[in-house]
Amino acid sequence: MNFRSVKIVLLLASIMSLQSCALVNRFAGTKYGEAGSIGGLEAPPELVTPEWDESLKIPQTSADRVSALETYGKDIDASVAPDFVDVSVRREGDLRWLEAEIDPVNMWPLLRSFWANQGIPLERDEPMLGVMETDWIDDIDSDSAGVSGGREFTATRSKYRIRLEREPNSITNIFLSERRSELQSVTEQGAVWTSVITDPETEAEMLVNLMEHVGRSREEALFEVANTQGPRLYIEMQDIDGVPVLVVGDSYSRVWRRTGIALDRAGMPVIEQNRSEAYYSFTVGGLSLPAEVVLNATRYQVHLLPQGDVTLITVHAMGDGVSEMITGQEARILLQQILNSYQVFRTTG
Repeated sequence: MNFRSVKIVLLLASIMSLQSCALVNRFAGTKYGEAGSIGGLEAPPELVTPEWDESLKIPQTSADRVSALETYGKDIDASVAPDFVDVSVRREGDLRWLEAEIDPVNMWPLLRSFWANQGIPLERDEPMLGVMETDWIDDIDSDSAGVSGGREFTATRSKYRIRLEREPNSITNIFLSERRSELQSVTEQGAVWTSVITDPETEAEMLVNLMEHVGRSREEALFEVANTQGPRLYIEMQDIDGVPVLVVGDSYSRVWRRTGIALDRAGMPVIEQNRSEAYYSFTVGGLSLPAEVVLNATRYQVHLLPQGDVTLITVHAMGDGVSEMITGQEARILLQQILNSYQVFRTTG
C-alpha cells in the first residue's frame, strides 16, 4: 500500500469516530422522562380495522331446553329476534299448528311481541314450561228488545293459550288453543259462566295473525291455513276391565298432539308434559262443572298407551308426585270433558 492510500484510510477512520461521539453526546444530555412522543402508527389505506358487533356472539343451539329461557328473564327484547321465521301449517282434522324453523328460546320474544301488538295482556308467561296464556277477552253484544226500550245482551269471553314443543334440528311446534265461555246469569255472588265449544276457525284466524307477525304475507298465511288438509278422527269412550278409557283411532304421535290441545280447550290446562313417558299433567280449576259434581283432587294425569292403529287414554289422580287410581265416575267425568273437546276433531277435516 502506498503512502497516499494510507492517508485516505486514516482520514475516513477519523471522520467515523467523530460522528459516533456526536451521537453519544446528543443522547447523553436527554432524560428519558423528558422524551417526547411521536404520532401513532397509521394503518395503510388498503387495510381496514374490523368492527366487532353482536353478530359474532355464539348463538343458542338446538340442544338448549325451553327452560333455558328463564336465564333471560322477563327482559327478553323482541328487537333482537329475527325479522322473518320460516313457518309451515300442519293439520290433523281441525287441529292446526305451526312448525317453525327456530329454537324455542328465540321464538319466545316473538310470541310476547305478538300478543302486545294484538293489545292482549298475558296472564301466564312461563318460558320454563313453554306455556303462554292470555287474560280473558270479553265480547258483549247488546240489541234493542221490544217496544219497552229494554235491551238484551249476550256476553262471551275467550282466552288463548300457546304451548311450545321442541323438535330436533331447531324445529319448534307451536300449538294455539282457545277457551270460550258464555254468560248464563248474574247472581249476588257474581257472574256465572259456562264453557262452550270452541270454534276452530277462531284459532285458525289467530294462527294467520301469528304467521303474519313473523314475516309471512297475510295472503300466503290465509291460503296455507285454509288449504292444509288432515284426516278425520274416530274416538269413543269404552270400559275395559271396568276402567273407563278413551279409544282413539290414530297413531300415538297424532293423539299426543290432539290430547294436549283438547285439555287446553276443555279448561284443564297442561302444567307438565313428557312425550317419551306418554303423559300430560293438568289442573281442573278452569272446568265449568255442575255444582253436584265433585272432584276429589286438583291435579291429574292422562296417560297414552299406543296399541297398534289405536291409542288408549286413561286418567289418574296425582298425589305426592305419584299417579293414583280414581273412581270410575270421576274418570268418566274428566274423560268426557276431553271427549267433548275432541268432537271437533272428528267432524272436521
